[in-house]
Amino acid sequence: MAGAAAIEILVMTYNRSALLPATLETLLDQTVPATSIRVVDNGSTDRTDEIVRSFASRGVGYFRRDVNDLPACWRDLQRIPTAEWVMVFHDDDLLHPGYLGAVSTVIDTFPEATLIGSAMKAEAVPNARDWAAATPKRATGILSRREFAGKLYAGFPFAFCSAVYRTDVFRRTVVDTGTYGKIFDRPFLMEVARAGGAVLLKDVFVKYRVHPGQDSRDPATGPFPSEALMLQRYYREALGENPWSRSGRTFLKRNYRNLSSDFERLCGQDPGGAARETFFRDALAVGAASTRSLRLGAAYALLTDLPRRLERSARGMLRGGNA
Repeated sequence: MAGAAAIEILVMTYNRSALLPATLETLLDQTVPATSIRVVDNGSTDRTDEIVRSFASRGVGYFRRDVNDLPACWRDLQRIPTAEWVMVFHDDDLLHPGYLGAVSTVIDTFPEATLIGSAMKAEAVPNARDWAAATPKRATGILSRREFAGKLYAGFPFAFCSAVYRTDVFRRTVVDTGTYGKIFDRPFLMEVARAGGAVLLKDVFVKYRVHPGQDSRDPATGPFPSEALMLQRYYREALGENPWSRSGRTFLKRNYRNLSSDFERLCGQDPGGAARETFFRDALAVGAASTRSLRLGAAYALLTDLPRRLERSARGMLRGGNA
């Protein structure tokens, strides 16, 4: 590593005072320290201010909004950073102590990159200090926006909170939170990658804490089916449907499966199948799918799931025979 990159960390938070201390400890425990760490409070009504001020002597700053407003808070986040690179971390996740050092190595290797991020692992009771070995050497190399979109669409366990952005690109990138709601992060990432390219660290540098009241699992605040369909449309536009390109094949293979996953996650049980039929009809209407992508994707899903079905059936017969 030629020299540590200047990376500023902003922690976006709302009513997570019980989880915030462990998060901040992992940010302060970096072997290559951040230039600065600041908590951006989106109008919390719990003890967040008290918790953050207890870290003031260790250099953690505090910026508070009076009202919980995601678009306005994001505009603040884009305005605040002054270092060359910025990271927007989640208030309920944990960061590997070697992450900023690994990112600095990537920046030295790929100075044209505008985005660096890593894989994550979801855990209900993660240990803040029990980390598996991780290295910057296990990286993808620089990816174009289309290649990056293909990785995400194919299921790479990317941690949005691991994203380290070149600040000038982060500031000027615009994405419509009204269209995508709280899943605006994916289009935002891909638009930043468009400016120069993305590098993905394949090892797990983020522990995603699964806990009650998790915003990503709150149906009252989305994502809603219409937002999920708009994200699928974004992927379709980014990847295309050319079967002779890797990105096109990724979309054609995964579109049906990813839409099915969205439906099951957002719409729940559908005994008669009418809601599912409407969902897929809407997908076609808004451009989130094509007839070809649904037909090819359904066939691919059936073929790839067949070995697993046969394996489960065989295990069932073996158990029955041993009963």
